[in-house]
Amino acid sequence: MTHSLEPHKIVIDLGNSRAKAAIFCRNELTALHTIEEPTPEKIRALNLGRHNLNAGIISSVAGDPGSYMAVFPDLPWIELNASTPIPIKNNYQTPETLGKDRLAGVVAAHLLMPGLDLLIIDAGTALTFDQISRAGIYSGGSISPGMSMRFKALHTFTNRLPLLNSSEIDYLTGRNTQESILSGVINGIRAEIDGIIDEYRVSWPEISVILTGGDAYYFEKILKNNIFAFPNLVLTGLKLILDYNFEK
Repeated sequence: MTHSLEPHKIVIDLGNSRAKAAIFCRNELTALHTIEEPTPEKIRALNLGRHNLNAGIISSVAGDPGSYMAVFPDLPWIELNASTPIPIKNNYQTPETLGKDRLAGVVAAHLLMPGLDLLIIDAGTALTFDQISRAGIYSGGSISPGMSMRFKALHTFTNRLPLLNSSEIDYLTGRNTQESILSGVINGIRAEIDGIIDEYRVSWPEISVILTGGDAYYFEKILKNNIFAFPNLVLTGLKLILDYNFEK
């Protein structure tokens, strides 16, 4: 089915060293581009205007996103910040310091799985946990180092440990230094995720768990707790925040 004549929305998630640009038609993700070392020129080169865009949202942790919005000068834009209207109640004590990816993730989770108490786990550069009640009240969560950060820390703060990349493993006891690092990092994160889930279930026995993020692949099959995997949760949340504002 072609969507070329229907209105589309653009979502840009702008990070420090990488950006994602997504195109949505209705609720369907129809195009996704990952841009390393992003610049407005690289966004322009994607020729995303061919998708009959009618609105856009940008989330940036890398400074002023104005030059990116200027690539589409006639498009109505929303820049996600602490004052952007959202369809949940945000009880975070410092909303201006809350990561935009965390906020978008809890919005998506609440709207995609209504009527449930939810724990959203994002396994990316950082490993984040965020809790939102079935009533749509977001309380906060926790932040710890993600997988690549742990590998880099072991290499940077010791003299002899090598810098490793993530890898799938099926062992607990490493038989050499490389295996020991992989076991420590990957099994450590697995144990942390399962342990935090168990802690939340003391107070929220029926809480459902959503796992997302670039490293989620390594953990979704080895966790002892049942989880729902949503690969593009943050982008979907940004699109839903755009819908909420665009349709007001």
